[in-house]
Amino acid sequence: MSRPAKVEIVLFSLVGAAGFVVDAAIVWALTRSGANAIIAQAVAFAVAVTVTWLLNRQFTFARHANPNRLREWMHYVAANSLGAVINNGVYVFLVLTVAMFSKEPVLAVAAGSLAGLVFNFTASRAWVFRPR
Repeated sequence: MSRPAKVEIVLFSLVGAAGFVVDAAIVWALTRSGANAIIAQAVAFAVAVTVTWLLNRQFTFARHANPNRLREWMHYVAANSLGAVINNGVYVFLVLTVAMFSKEPVLAVAAGSLAGLVFNFTASRAWVFRPR
């Protein structure tokens, strides 16, 4: 029997928080060292998505880890890249179309983050770490 979805979403969220810390720390360190902010984020995303894949593979979805690590990692990166597009798309849509969100863009950040989290969790559970 697989772990209940409630436990998985909590673990997935904690792993996501760790990924955020990794991402932010790398962006901070690289930009303080003089790196371009866009390049810094590209590097940070690559590292953070790999860290979250490893943690989710080890803790959140351990029972469903694929022996083909490269394939699993590529699926995870693809799913999370699409999740990032959804996250930012929701943010931009809300800021541009809803007055409340344009006045308080941090609320749009929260909405985008939630949309990205739901998508990434669903994609990870159904596509990347699906039961065999």
